[in-house]
Amino acid sequence: MNILLTTDAFPPGAGGSGRSTATLASALEQSGHRVRVVVGRTETLGQREWDGVDVSEIALPAKTPGSRRREHTFASGVEEAVGEEAWDLVHAQHWLSAAASAKACPRLPLVVTVRDYWPVCIWSTMLSGASPCPGCSYSRRVVCVARNRPLAWPIAPFLPPLVGRELARRRRILEHARAVVAVSAHVSETLPVPGAHVIPNFCSEAASSLPRPDGAPDRYLLFVGKLEPNKAPDRLVATLIEASCELPLMVAGTGRLRASMEADAKRAGLDVRFLGWVDEAQTRAWMQHAAAVVFPSRWEEPLSRVLIDGLGVGAVLVAEPTGGTEDAVVDGVSGLIGEGPAGLGKALIRVLGDEALSRRLREGARTRASEVFSRVAVLPRLEALYASVAEP
Repeated sequence: MNILLTTDAFPPGAGGSGRSTATLASALEQSGHRVRVVVGRTETLGQREWDGVDVSEIALPAKTPGSRRREHTFASGVEEAVGEEAWDLVHAQHWLSAAASAKACPRLPLVVTVRDYWPVCIWSTMLSGASPCPGCSYSRRVVCVARNRPLAWPIAPFLPPLVGRELARRRRILEHARAVVAVSAHVSETLPVPGAHVIPNFCSEAASSLPRPDGAPDRYLLFVGKLEPNKAPDRLVATLIEASCELPLMVAGTGRLRASMEADAKRAGLDVRFLGWVDEAQTRAWMQHAAAVVFPSRWEEPLSRVLIDGLGVGAVLVAEPTGGTEDAVVDGVSGLIGEGPAGLGKALIRVLGDEALSRRLREGARTRASEVFSRVAVLPRLEALYASVAEP
């Protein structure tokens, strides 16, 4: 098949959602499909190819509140990328690419993957500030706008109707699509349209034994992710205190909370080391060799790339049960579940003190990856969906 993938994020420098799109593109190409990735970026890189996949970049204007210039520019770029060539379908990976694809390719079958909560939340997180959103009433939208955009507080009481119109527009995009894919059952349950196909991202293929990262301690804990409130890295120090754990904690990621985390660790006398941004291959090696990968979360994780890649390398995963996390981490089988610092701390005590349990969880993680999140398990489901939507 000839498949156009449109996306707002793609390697290099992309997070988990961008890497999931790249993994899909590569797998489709290797399976004999013709693929072109169309990616919109504020700063273009001159990228034309990635891992054998054709890439077209679109230069997008900077984000401006209330403006649709980015969407219109993206749509024009997608139309140009389509050209006069024959495509069987377009598969949009995010909100902006979905809106642009619907506008640019009205006659092509459209598949939309929902990787977070953009159909029901204009921030895509279902968070109001750093707290879970209690709902989306008029008054709550006023508070939510003020929390997420403090500078807009004077006009926040007038904005809820605009929020409502924007969410209605996003619903129409999903209704226009020939098929909607949710990356987890939890995401599917939040969608404003019925009939979504729950098809997860698949984990990157990795060797059974990866080289130990340079500078890695003999035994250590690991956190991977953005140092931002939704990922709750600020709970890590409290978790280590609950577990009375003296192992070094390696932190792979960057973000606004680094300074406060460093201060918290210093006050507690804990060994917390910040690695900065770590590429995908090195991240998997760090996960495989860690005594445990600690995964706190303040938001409803749609389906974390960290967790499914951790499964693939046989990492010991200790995670909070938010959103789609339990699709990956089955408590006592492919990892351990604990709520908040107290629950995560208890889980760490269990796994760090029981080598037999650690071995079982590593084996269970690999089995879960193979049966649910491998290319062999997931790609045929997407190919079957593509075939069904491309039928005349």
